[in-house]
Amino acid sequence: MPNISLVIIPKHMQKVFNAKAFRDQAIAVDPKFLATLNKCLILAPHPDDESLGCGGLISYLTEHDRQVKVIFTTDGSASHPNSIEYPKETLSGLRKKEAIAALQILGVEADQISFYNGKDSGLEAEGEEGFSKYVELLHRDITDFEPQLILVPYELDPHRDHRATWQMLIAATKDLTGIVPIIWEYPIWLYENAALADLPSLKAAELKALDISGYIQQKEQAIFAHYSQTTDLISDDPSGFRLLPEMIANFTDAGGKEYFMQRAKLNLGSTLSQGYFDRIYEENSDPWDFETSEYEKSKYQHTLKSLPDEHYSSGLEIGCSIGVLTAMLIPHLDSLIAIDISDKALQVAKKRLANNPKIDFRVAGIPDGFPKGNFDLIVMSEVGYYLSMADLKKTINLIEEQLLIEGTLIIVHWTHYVVDYPLSGDEVHECFLDSKLSHLHGDRNKDYRLDVYKKL
Repeated sequence: MPNISLVIIPKHMQKVFNAKAFRDQAIAVDPKFLATLNKCLILAPHPDDESLGCGGLISYLTEHDRQVKVIFTTDGSASHPNSIEYPKETLSGLRKKEAIAALQILGVEADQISFYNGKDSGLEAEGEEGFSKYVELLHRDITDFEPQLILVPYELDPHRDHRATWQMLIAATKDLTGIVPIIWEYPIWLYENAALADLPSLKAAELKALDISGYIQQKEQAIFAHYSQTTDLISDDPSGFRLLPEMIANFTDAGGKEYFMQRAKLNLGSTLSQGYFDRIYEENSDPWDFETSEYEKSKYQHTLKSLPDEHYSSGLEIGCSIGVLTAMLIPHLDSLIAIDISDKALQVAKKRLANNPKIDFRVAGIPDGFPKGNFDLIVMSEVGYYLSMADLKKTINLIEEQLLIEGTLIIVHWTHYVVDYPLSGDEVHECFLDSKLSHLHGDRNKDYRLDVYKKL
């Protein structure tokens, strides 16, 4: 469990978090994802975190008639501990009013706001008494609301309440059934108080940038609606907390964007079933236009040109579908096992390549149906993102075991968002980069990513 203490860095010390370098990694949020998003849950440890970290996103979603629910995990009562005019109960009530007012500016009604009233600056974390109570409460709220997207502070954001809220979400989503929300993490105190150990190590495409240039005014108004934190309203506690202009600027002067981490390690998606593909092929024998698409034709040609050797003795094609790429691979092979989870697709493939003695078609899904054998060429084209992260890692292990020394693996995947898929194309390719195989080269264009590996 990560250290959840509040990290305070003396002001004379240089910040270790480079916001520009962090933001330069970002890719734009896929508009197709936003178009399919209907319900979003925001977890905020304190009133004001929601406006700072997610105010633009919230405003965008509510303007487009999407449902947004916000949960505050603490009561916000510890910002001015020495105030006599605003003791804990009074301050907690004031901060709730501020949160409701801020969210009204962003388009969220009061009946979509919940307060768990946890102890500010002492929210129970994993392993501490009282933690399970909040986990059960959050699990119930997620089950009732069924969000497609959940936002939570970054795992190692340097404040114990932020880290405890993250831990709460992970525990609450561990046993979800029928709900597969995407998790985005947002930084708050990472900008100001990060230690080296707190810095996120992100893989390609794990940082998303959302253009909120049309919502900056609402975001700023919502931040300053938290006037107990942004003004001198509470004047009898000079040591009390204050959101200083330079801190606020981290969120309002970010080039008209908000930044969210969608890390593969938090992905909760499940492997797509055989029934999913059977339904698709029942509706259309060529559902992805393999036979006619210029995109597919160009991608197949690129795939073949990327093979480091002209000829291979034994090949495995994972997810051959109706056999269009299969037919192109055959001249490069002495023998090929071509598998697909859908028998309907394989029937079409068998007709296309009838009586070809080089091919052994098999109905099989990965990882459980991975064929036994030794292969010097394995091709996985547009298949990896149908798997959960756990099943993808099992598949990679099987590929490592059954690929012959000096054998080639080539993987190709579409990189745009698809609502049904557990993983993105980038997540698949980043996972392979951690394998034991040697990476020969990779290519990327506006639509897909291709990588070639060799077993040494």
